[in-house]
Amino acid sequence: MRRMLIRALEHKKPIEIVYLSADETITQRVVWLSSMTEKTVTGYCSMRKQTRSFCVDRILSCRILPISRGNSHTAG
Repeated sequence: MRRMLIRALEHKKPIEIVYLSADETITQRVVWLSSMTEKTVTGYCSMRKQTRSFCVDRILSCRILPISRGNSHTAG
């Protein structure tokens, strides 16, 4: 999964993630990544309409969406 996150960041593609929050709520989100560390990814979350950080260990699944930054994302 980490390789997919890196690829999305490098190619400026949004990712769709299924995320398990600290309170164990599962959500599905579309995120435009802006940075990544060993433990977190940060990016614009379409669900919350703001920049958010996500713990990589709490991402249950992800997939790269076939659209580019110029097509649908206007923040940032």
